[in-house]
Amino acid sequence: MRHHMIRNRKTIVVASMLAAAALAGGARAAAQGRDLQADGKQVYEEYCIGCHGANGDGKGPAADMLIVKPRDFTKGIFKFRSTPSGTLPTDEDLYKIISRGVYRTSMPSWSLLSEHQRLAVIEYVKHFYPEWKERGPGTPIYVPPPPEWLGSEKSVKRGAELYDMLGCAACHGQTGEGNGSSAASLAPDAWGNPQKPFNFTLGNLKSGPTPQDVYRTFMTGVGGTAMPSFGDIFGEPDNESIFEGDAWNLVSYILSLRKKPYAELVKEPHL
Repeated sequence: MRHHMIRNRKTIVVASMLAAAALAGGARAAAQGRDLQADGKQVYEEYCIGCHGANGDGKGPAADMLIVKPRDFTKGIFKFRSTPSGTLPTDEDLYKIISRGVYRTSMPSWSLLSEHQRLAVIEYVKHFYPEWKERGPGTPIYVPPPPEWLGSEKSVKRGAELYDMLGCAACHGQTGEGNGSSAASLAPDAWGNPQKPFNFTLGNLKSGPTPQDVYRTFMTGVGGTAMPSFGDIFGEPDNESIFEGDAWNLVSYILSLRKKPYAELVKEPHL
């Protein structure tokens, strides 16, 4: 009996120590989170506030002068993500945007910032959307390696069929120049800004120029805009009109429209 009581007391002590350690670990993590956000506030006020505004609503002093308006972080809507439509981006997604910038906008590459500064400002940006902690980021989609036949004549031809089948020409135009029949009548985006379909023949895509970037954009859509996600369509095995590999066939066609040689596109750095 005495041995049993001693063993129980030891169990209670060990359990108490584990619980205390867990609480201490949680407290340390919370403190680290607060410290990171505090550091992020300093980075944001030094580098970001001019465009994105003190309240993170995209209404900084420079916003009115910019053609492409700064992101409003308070809505929790992000155009470029590795996560499904309607979900929040991962920290890695935001890190890539900060590091690379957004092509054809005033959002530059902030590679001059240290890794700590970039991670810190990500924490601060997330605080502008109160539901972030509750919702959390979505699960990134899987982007497989591009197939060897990407860019082949057969793949491009099938991609052209998909381009028509999926109604891409209505916005982007029959030749991909962004002049489709619906282009002029698109409603404003989620932030109230005019929408203009992308001209596939010119300029870098905002979310990145590589085949993987184009594939990811098809599968996730562009949040807050008229560009939908085709993830359900390409991922639906019962769709008799869609076959395995068709997502890459559409990528082949989109890249074929570009004036930059295909070989150069494939070699672009992929962050």
